Amino acid sequence: MKTKSIRNKIITAFLVASLIPFTASFFLVFKQGKEHLKENIINQQFSHLQFLEKAVINDFYNLHTELTFWANNQLLNDILVEDIDKRIQKFITSIKNKRIINGEIIVTDKNGKIISSTVSSLTGKKLSLKYLNSFFTDIHRIKVLKKPVMKLTVPIVSQINTEKIGYFTVFLYPEYFSKYTFKSPENTGSLYNKKENIFVGEEIPIPKIMQSRGYFEYLNYITVYTRIDDFYLNNWYILVQFDRDSVFQPIESMESTFTGIALLGIGIILLFSILVANNLVKPIEMLTETANYISRTKDYSKRVKIQSEDELGILASAFNNMLSEIQKALEKIRAENTERLKLFTKLIEIINKISSAKTEKEVIRIATTELEKFLNINRVQFVEKSPEKGINIPVSTETVKGFIHFDIGRKPTPEEEQFFKSVGRMVNLYIEKLELLNKAQEASKAKSSFISNISHELRTPLNSIIGFAQYLQMSETDEQNIQAARSIETAGKHLLDMINEILDFAKTEAGAVKVNKTKFQLDSLLKEVYSIIQPLVKEKNLQLIFPKNTGLKLNTDYRLLKQVLLNLLSNAVKFTEKGYIRLQVNKENGKVVFSVSDTGIGISKENLNKLFSEFSQLENPLQKKYRGTGLGLAISKRYVELLGGEISAYSEGEGKGATFTFYIPLS
Repeated sequence: MKTKSIRNKIITAFLVASLIPFTASFFLVFKQGKEHLKENIINQQFSHLQFLEKAVINDFYNLHTELTFWANNQLLNDILVEDIDKRIQKFITSIKNKRIINGEIIVTDKNGKIISSTVSSLTGKKLSLKYLNSFFTDIHRIKVLKKPVMKLTVPIVSQINTEKIGYFTVFLYPEYFSKYTFKSPENTGSLYNKKENIFVGEEIPIPKIMQSRGYFEYLNYITVYTRIDDFYLNNWYILVQFDRDSVFQPIESMESTFTGIALLGIGIILLFSILVANNLVKPIEMLTETANYISRTKDYSKRVKIQSEDELGILASAFNNMLSEIQKALEKIRAENTERLKLFTKLIEIINKISSAKTEKEVIRIATTELEKFLNINRVQFVEKSPEKGINIPVSTETVKGFIHFDIGRKPTPEEEQFFKSVGRMVNLYIEKLELLNKAQEASKAKSSFISNISHELRTPLNSIIGFAQYLQMSETDEQNIQAARSIETAGKHLLDMINEILDFAKTEAGAVKVNKTKFQLDSLLKEVYSIIQPLVKEKNLQLIFPKNTGLKLNTDYRLLKQVLLNLLSNAVKFTEKGYIRLQVNKENGKVVFSVSDTGIGISKENLNKLFSEFSQLENPLQKKYRGTGLGLAISKRYVELLGGEISAYSEGEGKGATFTFYIPLS
């Protein structure tokens, strides 16, 4: 991959070497410089805020001093004689205009009644004495004024007897502090009353939680704030907001210039690194391309052409020498592999010949003759006693005992000894296989012969017994004797069915059952099966459900298919006391699927695997009253397999019925 080439690694190394000082200086000079600049500006703003805070507090207390001075004016003593004329009105109006108080001034008598005001509509109104007795009230609203105000009150004392004769009150609008606010493209200064959420000056977004002093950032702005540290004005904050861009513009301009110079330097370094990498990597690429070509094509005749006297030239020469050695070794290996393949093929042929032998003597004869040719040794023979010289491999089975003697004329290698022992084990195994096969064939013949003979011998007297029982039923008049004869007939027929099943099983096991395919309409076979099963179903008052007009034409063994259906349906009737027996037929993907369902005693899940075993009956308490050979399903399974299909069973459990399903090819 190109991303892992040496060229890219060299270029990357140059770039990393150049980027490290750039990144370090960029971080130290600009990133840290910005932080220091930001910190210095914030500290400067805090100093400015302290100055504004002192100015606001001094202004507030100067106003209080002037308010006290005004309250002691001789004119206000006219309140004692209720000399309400234009002199007090003129006095407070001149104070408002000269002092430029952004608010209203009122004078009340000692009961709180307004006797003079800079707002004519307030004259005659009355204020609470409790309200007037407090010197300062922060921003609030009163009924006599529509705008929020701050209140400063000083009592008016008589110069005659020093009694309180009224109140001198100033209602300041929050805009009074607007002289301490400012706004410019770079920064903005405002005052903020947190309790009433009122701004004086430009409104600035503020956080929900504010300390007594701090700063916060919002969008591209930094806002520095401090709370006025005064007993009366402690709900007020002074805020200064400034634009980051205007503050950091000089250093960002330097940053852009520095970045441009750095990128130009990196570009020059990159160009230089590419030139250096090409000179260094080109010979290595030639080596790599040659190695890839050889790996892909397995052509070891390819050579690297590098004309240089440096380390790369020495490496190329060593690489070419290595290729020459590999080419020679491969040619030798190919020749050896060809020879080994011939020997292996010959050995397989010998094993095939031995495995096709029909007798034990033939196995010995083929093994000794073929191995002598294969091994190209003096003599290989089977002997009863072990000779002193050569290699002797014992052969010991029930019918053959002796040694395979290899006369090689020298001491064998460990590998040869292992090979000869393997040959001996193979010969032993094939002889034992033949012996077991012969025993199995003889046992099968004996069993089939016995079953055939005994079933024939049993059926003859059984038929006589059944016939005699039928005769007694017709000739006897005594009902008890007739019932006894009927029982004999039933038991005889049951025994005859069992014998027939055993005989059918023996035939299938011996391979005596042949498939005779014929073409026929499935509906005709189903009608025949229905006519046989219907009486059994009717006798037990069950419902029999059969498919109608399948329209299918089969090419299979009529007799075997009929027997399978009869076996499954008979079993269903046998193990069902109430409900129904149902046969379904479906065509699926070139197959015919038959399904026999019942509502009988069912099958437990652990017994499903035993269903199709020979001479097996399930351990089901509900099944104890049903007896049989246990061969019906085993025979059905073998018949279905002979017809090229498979059979399976399903049940949800005991007492929940069962379903047997099998399929056979359409043709």
